[in-house]
Amino acid sequence: MAPDFSPTILVVDDNRLVRELVRDAFADAGYQVITAEDVREALERLTEERVDLIVTDATMPGMDGWQLCERLKSDPQMRDIPLVFLSSEREVHHRLRGLRLGAYDYLCKPFSTEELLVRARLILERVRLGSAAGEARRSYLAGHTSHLPVPDLLQLLAINGKTGILRLRGAEQGRIHLVDGRIAGAFTARTRGRKALFRMLGWTDADFHFDPGDTGDVGEPIEGNTQRLLMDAMVAIDDFARLAARLPPVEVPLAVTGEGGELADSGQAPDLARTILDAVREPKTLRDLLDRFDAPDVEIARTVAHLVETGALAPVPE
Repeated sequence: MAPDFSPTILVVDDNRLVRELVRDAFADAGYQVITAEDVREALERLTEERVDLIVTDATMPGMDGWQLCERLKSDPQMRDIPLVFLSSEREVHHRLRGLRLGAYDYLCKPFSTEELLVRARLILERVRLGSAAGEARRSYLAGHTSHLPVPDLLQLLAINGKTGILRLRGAEQGRIHLVDGRIAGAFTARTRGRKALFRMLGWTDADFHFDPGDTGDVGEPIEGNTQRLLMDAMVAIDDFARLAARLPPVEVPLAVTGEGGELADSGQAPDLARTILDAVREPKTLRDLLDRFDAPDVEIARTVAHLVETGALAPVPE
C-alpha cells in the first residue's frame, strides 16, 4: 500500500544487493529513497537531506549500525528520526541492545520486504500522528513476538523501569500494565490477572506495541516481582505443553460419564475435579473450562487429563 504522504527513507547497508533490494521495495511502494554504503556516507547524507526513517544494517565494517544509532541519539537535530535495524544476528540480546539504544524495530535477515514495508508504514504513521497532535516524542516500542518474545520484552521494560501498557494483538488481544517496570495488571478478552499474564507470556504469534505513560485501571494487582512471575510462567507453559498429548483438542466438547457423575456425587474427588465434573454435566470444551475457572490453566489441564484418562470425562460423539 502506498503511503498517503511522501516520507524519505535512508537505507544504509554495505551489501549492495541488500541495499538495492530495500531501496527498490520502498521506491515501488511510493517512498523517496536515498542510500549509503556505510555510516560515514549516511552521516553525510543526513546533513544534506531531511530523512523520515532510517533502515540500517547493524553490523558493517568500520562504524556499524549500533554506532550510527548512538550518534543519532546524541544529536538533538537527529535524535527523533526513527531507526529500524536489519541484522543477521538472531540472538535475543542483540535485539534487546537495539531497542535499548532507542531503535523502533529490529528485523532479522533474511527478512520479508513486505513485512519491512508494513512495519515502516506503521512507525511513520505513529510519528506523524504524534506530531500532528502536538505531542513530544514518545518512546514507542513495537514489533512482533516472533522477533522479541513476550518474556524478553517484559524483561526489557522491567530493566528500564517503564510505566505504561504493553498491548498484544494476535488470535486474541491482551494488555499488560506496568508501573516502574513492575507488572501491575493483565487482561485478555477471556480472563485477567496472573492467569491472563501467563497466557500472554506464551503467545508466539502476536504484534505488540508499548504505550508509555498512564497505566489506567489495572484491576486486581498481580503480586510478585517480574523475574519471579516470568520464571513461574515459563514452568507453567512448559508443563502445559507436556500435557497436550494427554488432552483432547480444545474445541472438542467433553461430558461427564456415569463414573464421573458418581465420583462427583461421592464427594471424594478433589475440589477442582469435582467443580469441573459439575460443570460438564452439560458438555463443555477444554477452552470453556480454561476460561470458566480462576485456577491456573495448567492445573485445569492436568485435572482434565486425569479425568479423561480415568474415564470420568469423555469427548462427546459427533
